[in-house]
Amino acid sequence: MANDPVSRPTGAAASGAAATYTILLRDFTAGVSVAGRLGRPTVHISLELKVSHPGSSFPDDITAVMSYEDIVEDLRRLCAQDEVPGLDYLADQSAALCLAHPEVRQVRVDVELPSLLPDTAGAGVTITRHRGADN
Repeated sequence: MANDPVSRPTGAAASGAAATYTILLRDFTAGVSVAGRLGRPTVHISLELKVSHPGSSFPDDITAVMSYEDIVEDLRRLCAQDEVPGLDYLADQSAALCLAHPEVRQVRVDVELPSLLPDTAGAGVTITRHRGADN
């Protein structure tokens, strides 16, 4: 049946992989008490989340999509802690907060603080975590 008019899945659907979409949350800022640093310097956190796409019947409804507000509130609580051990801790905890949402498949977290070095604007860490991975 070479002329079969039935549409066939392509890309991720054809390979059996779940379709995703990407959510970006860039440059969330908050004062954070970091061990070894005076005061509460401003940390910058950026997130890139790969989120499971609900499929072709995806409704045009705000309640059907993942809420940015929930993630921002989680980040605010994390950054409000009395003292965090370091930027790697902030990155790991930010990733864990995102992966607590079942629709998130993967998250990349960038965390940056103003540098203590005179010739560098900032210093930070980037991590990527996948659902079900132990990294």
